[in-house]
Amino acid sequence: MRAQPAFTLGDLLAQDDLGLELLAGGDAALARRVVGAHTIEIEHPATWLERDWIMLTTGVRLRNRAEQQRLLVPELQAAGAAALGFGVELVFKRVPAELLREARAREFPVFAVPLRTPFREIVSAVNRALAGSDVRALQRLSAIQLQLMDALGEEDPLRAVLARLAAFVDATVLLFAADGTVEAATGEAPTGAIWTAITAQPAALVEFQTDGWHTVATPVGAGRAVAGWLAVASRRPRSVDRLTRPAARATAPVLAALARLQGAAREQERAIRGTVLEQVLDPAAGHDAGTLAARAATLGLDFAVPARVVLIRKHAGKADLAEVCAGLEQRLAERALPHLVKRRPGAVLALVQGDAHAVIAELVDAHPGIAAGIGRPVSELRAAPHSLRDAEIAVKRLAQQRHERLLDFADFDLGTLVVSEAPPERIQPKVDESLAVLRAHPALHAALVAYFRHDMDVMRTASALHLHHNTVRYRLTRVEELTGRSLRDPGTIASLYIALALAPEPA
Repeated sequence: MRAQPAFTLGDLLAQDDLGLELLAGGDAALARRVVGAHTIEIEHPATWLERDWIMLTTGVRLRNRAEQQRLLVPELQAAGAAALGFGVELVFKRVPAELLREARAREFPVFAVPLRTPFREIVSAVNRALAGSDVRALQRLSAIQLQLMDALGEEDPLRAVLARLAAFVDATVLLFAADGTVEAATGEAPTGAIWTAITAQPAALVEFQTDGWHTVATPVGAGRAVAGWLAVASRRPRSVDRLTRPAARATAPVLAALARLQGAAREQERAIRGTVLEQVLDPAAGHDAGTLAARAATLGLDFAVPARVVLIRKHAGKADLAEVCAGLEQRLAERALPHLVKRRPGAVLALVQGDAHAVIAELVDAHPGIAAGIGRPVSELRAAPHSLRDAEIAVKRLAQQRHERLLDFADFDLGTLVVSEAPPERIQPKVDESLAVLRAHPALHAALVAYFRHDMDVMRTASALHLHHNTVRYRLTRVEELTGRSLRDPGTIASLYIALALAPEPA
């Protein structure tokens, strides 16, 4: 929908009953926008004249003042006046020659007003035209508001809203996120320059020129809830269309409401995905396998490609798990990997269909305070708990090692692989038995863990624990005495290694 033109000088001059005659400015002057007309007979008329207004004068103060006649034109031009209407046959028989010469040189519009036409008739004509224009503007603005609300029912409501606004104002419409990212655009525009200009403005509806583009921009949302900016940009001066600003203002709350609805929908879907994930990984809950598989399939996980469980925990540092969770979801979505993700207390859990290793490696690199374990690939829903156990064992091993922060089932050493394949109910009693003494003596436990972590080198272990090497030797000897087993025996080493792999380090 193309915007209706504003009331112009050409429209005024076309009213034959007024008898107006254009003497300077040429055809280009006819397109000048007119928003008012005012009679002024005093010095410095620009002080009393707003932009796009017509000055009407009989030239009382200009009689026998050629220099003032010439200076009137640049003064009006600098003030952005629409034109000068000069009443003739009263003070001057015709428009002064010096004034006309200057106006023609500057292509500034000047028209003659015959004696039979009172200035009040010109003012009334302009006011009547503008009043009718205001009614049409209100009607059109009401129409665009209805169209915007109707667009919410489209398959892609965001793009539908922006497309309808663009058609209404005949301009390019841009939607910026709060960080300046262009979320949507209906055409070409200098987005970088426009965003730079927006950031220099207050968080309110603004209008500015940049790189030859006239832009009207308004925040989407208010206060701390500002989610982005809506910008309407055109190479044509926006001043020719009085509806651009109100149309942008009317669209912003529609976009804000749409963002809230989409946010609520995302949260609801996230909750559904988390619930399905917990049900998949908890076979003891007794959920019907067929129903659960169908629900997972509706969320994109059909196991046509093997899936893996990913477990992420904090690791030797601070980490915002909410941010980690959001980053994981974003990366998986960007690579079109079907997934279920859920936050647990102190952890992020995911079931990812496809090769997730590269995604998790990127995430771990981006967040130094986390560690991640990746379980075995599984091709059916009921096997997912096995992959979860692998991921749990991997994270426990990383807690013992500290120098690594990502462990994939494919990279398990033989001892860890044996642990992962053993049924938990059969191996856990042995683990508890092996670690009972160490759990009762935290200092001995810490010494043994550090000893294994540093390749059973006493000097490196002492340095890491900030202890004298004889103290470390004493503690290792106490471990041998309390367990009744030698730390030089391969069987003892293997047993403790496996037990530690299944037990997190004490807090």
